[in-house]
Amino acid sequence: MLKSKDKIIIQILCVVAAMITWLFVVNEVNPISGKDVASIPIIVRNSEALEEMGLVVAGIDISEIRVTIEGYRNDILNITRNDINAYIDVQGYKEGLNKIPVELELPEGVNMVDYSPKQVLCEMEAVVNRTIDLSVEIDGLVESGYYIGKSVSSVNSVIIRGPRSVVNSAVKAVASFNVNEGTDSLKKRIPIDVYSDKGLELNVRITPEIAEIMVPIYPTKRVELSVPIAVTPRDGYEIATITVEPKDILVAAEPDVLANMEHVLTDAVEYEDATSNIYETVSIITGNYILVENVNPVVTINIEKITSKILTFNLSEIEYINIPQGFTVSTTAEDQPIQVEVTGLSSFIDALVKEDIRLKADVGLLEGEIGLIPIDYESAKTFRDITIEFESVEVLLTATEPTTEPTTVTTESTN
Repeated sequence: MLKSKDKIIIQILCVVAAMITWLFVVNEVNPISGKDVASIPIIVRNSEALEEMGLVVAGIDISEIRVTIEGYRNDILNITRNDINAYIDVQGYKEGLNKIPVELELPEGVNMVDYSPKQVLCEMEAVVNRTIDLSVEIDGLVESGYYIGKSVSSVNSVIIRGPRSVVNSAVKAVASFNVNEGTDSLKKRIPIDVYSDKGLELNVRITPEIAEIMVPIYPTKRVELSVPIAVTPRDGYEIATITVEPKDILVAAEPDVLANMEHVLTDAVEYEDATSNIYETVSIITGNYILVENVNPVVTINIEKITSKILTFNLSEIEYINIPQGFTVSTTAEDQPIQVEVTGLSSFIDALVKEDIRLKADVGLLEGEIGLIPIDYESAKTFRDITIEFESVEVLLTATEPTTEPTTVTTESTN
């Protein structure tokens, strides 16, 4: 039998042999190897403690690092950037630029060989507040025939909080309201965003974060512009025409208001003793409606002088109507001139010619075969006043000689 001491030696040798065998197998089957892991994000820790000091991280020059690790192949084979934590601890640093070391947390069984960069340049800035007005921006289009009124918001301004440089770059706080194809007023809760002068959305704390906004949507209608005219021309002058440009305007209002609207009023045009044309821009009187179009109505009032013109006719140019059948009509006097004076606005009178008037006399008014009948006129134009030199003309009815038509007699011959 072996002695106890020999047994112990043999057992130790067996253990050593087993370990050597295990190490051999491990090195051959699961050897120690290295691996590069890139794009590991740098986490900022203790930012809350920094904010208690009135500071905040405004920027980091490098946001990711690269790490070289080693370990048994089976342990590091599936390690990714998400399994490694890279962080900087900002507690205790002051405002300005600070170099802060990057620290790592590795999975168990994994060793760090190298990493880069080992420190980052971090800028600390004072945290500041600022009040900025809120603007509501309308997105989308309403249905045709509708108009978007002025929005009403529960929030008129917001307080933004963040790094001084970021807060100072803010130019507007916006709530974007979508009205696509709306035909009635809309009410929504809209998140608020803050933008820089370059149009970039800023990462700042916004108070409040939400605004309750109502956007009214009204139907529209085109109505006439009604201009009160109080213009008195001088004696011998008269208003020829009045024009308003534009004649109508597009308005929006509540449906019941719009249904009864036919026109909108403007300021009155008032002149005394006018002798020349008037051109005046008038203002539209506001009411319970919205002017959709931005127009400046112009009123043109043409003032003309009242003038006269004398046209000369001959008695022989009078046209006789209603002549009895079987009679002819003639004047008892010799042919002579007859003057017709027409009064009206200067533009009308200047364009008037003799051919615009036709003198006539109604023979049907004659009693007997000879006598006076009134002289009248016909015209396609309307005259302010017309005076014919002779009120009447003496005419004579003469019976026409009957004509004897020759009679042709046809005689049939007998064979």
